[in-house]
Amino acid sequence: MTALRRLAIAAQGYAPRGRQGTRGEVEDAIRALSCVQLDSITAVERSHRIALGSRVGAYPRETVSRLLGQGRIFEYWAHEACLIPVEEWPLFRAAMRDHHPWRGDVIGQHPELADEVRAAVRERGPIASRDFDGKGGDGMWNWKPAKIMLEALWNSGEVVIAGRVSGFQRLYDLAERVIPREVLDAPEPDEATRLRELAARAVRARGVLT
Repeated sequence: MTALRRLAIAAQGYAPRGRQGTRGEVEDAIRALSCVQLDSITAVERSHRIALGSRVGAYPRETVSRLLGQGRIFEYWAHEACLIPVEEWPLFRAAMRDHHPWRGDVIGQHPELADEVRAAVRERGPIASRDFDGKGGDGMWNWKPAKIMLEALWNSGEVVIAGRVSGFQRLYDLAERVIPREVLDAPEPDEATRLRELAARAVRARGVLT
């Protein structure tokens, strides 16, 4: 049991002392962890900055945004919205064929709005939801229609998060302009291979699992 504890702790890669982290070290930490969860709520600091900072040390705030814009990492659902190494994009293509997890087939239900938002991203991207007109409704997620469509297009893999502005607001751009072509063109694994690869990454990242 002691050996297992040591293995799990070692796999986390915590920094033994205070230091300054580089962009490359942040990218390497995301790759070693396999995914780093994002959260818009902050008490002391945003969760991904705590997770990364405890491993690489203090790093410039624009680092993750730049890595996203350069296609070094991507943001997608890995349980929750997470930062993921870009080479793992093919492992998530199956999920990208599903509808928006909360709102269903938004693209199919509103094809004209989908085309309008696609055209705006193509012409003006990277672009934020605030650059679109419209108002939201009631409730916790009172997104305006364009924001709902942007999220649906992101969920489908048509657009990606190309950075963040004003603290945490997403910038959207076409996947083909951000994700490396060799990653977009990589073959999609079959389901058994996909699940095996995801499980292997989880074991490597955590050191030991039940």
